[in-house]
Amino acid sequence: MAAILRKIFGLKKKKKNLPRKDSVTGRNKSFNVPYLSRLEGNALQPGQSLIVRGTIIGREEFIINFTSGARVELDDEVEALDNRLLSIRVDVAAKRVYLNACIDGEWGREGAVKHKWTAGDDFDIRVRCHRECYDVFIDYSLVATFAHYRPLSSVSHLYINGDIELASVSWEGKYYNLPYSAEIPDNLYPGRRLHVSGTFKVDEERKIKPSSFYIDLLSGTNCALHFEPVLARKKVIRTSCMGGEWSEEQVSSEAGFPFKKTASNLFDVVVACNENQFAFYVNDVLLGAFDHVVTPRSIDKIVVHGDIVLHGVHLK
Repeated sequence: MAAILRKIFGLKKKKKNLPRKDSVTGRNKSFNVPYLSRLEGNALQPGQSLIVRGTIIGREEFIINFTSGARVELDDEVEALDNRLLSIRVDVAAKRVYLNACIDGEWGREGAVKHKWTAGDDFDIRVRCHRECYDVFIDYSLVATFAHYRPLSSVSHLYINGDIELASVSWEGKYYNLPYSAEIPDNLYPGRRLHVSGTFKVDEERKIKPSSFYIDLLSGTNCALHFEPVLARKKVIRTSCMGGEWSEEQVSSEAGFPFKKTASNLFDVVVACNENQFAFYVNDVLLGAFDHVVTPRSIDKIVVHGDIVLHGVHLK
């Protein structure tokens, strides 16, 4: 059996702002645990990401398994489990996250990373699928790259169980070309939210570091919102351009800059459309707001561009 490729990165636990547990961040829902879901339609595609979010409710373990079938627990009728093509096991008490696979009853070589959670903590675990491997992100940081034992198409079910409250489970994303642009079905309106996730693009070979990226919301030929994090300045710029004239920039303070210019740190930007303004959240933390310069219902297009690898973009 081929050895599992591991690429483990150490994590430094830093004090951070608490996320808002509300409808904007999506943590106000609850799914039953244990959770078993069959992947309907096409098989997993390279570029797609699994996003699992919830809350730790005890000091025991929980698991997230990609399996080749619905036989996920032993009982009187099930004597052998289906293949666990990727098994993520979190031991809360030991402060460890273990990665492995079990094919035809035989476990592979286990890898582990350190990560500390306690009861009441929120968690965000993501797995981005590639043709040869999975990238595993924990709380917005890349912690491991795990090579496939079997092709990605072998995954048919997702199984989650353990000492957690499950808030959301979703599959989303693909490989995107930049600039990315898309029409907004039915235009924008209060209550809708734009979600953009990605990592910064770092060219190690040519030693080129990322500079910035932007999200534009367009109303015809006008730019109703230009949202641009600038890494060198550690500022987030918000402005608009109406009739060819740019408005005065609104700039966030350096102390509140939430982006990290590494390829191993994931960001989530949520642009929430409210009645009178846009509200911005980065990694679940409120960053700021920007008053509407046009009626939101006239906004009909999204553009995303810059020094990033785009993981996902969608409207809710």
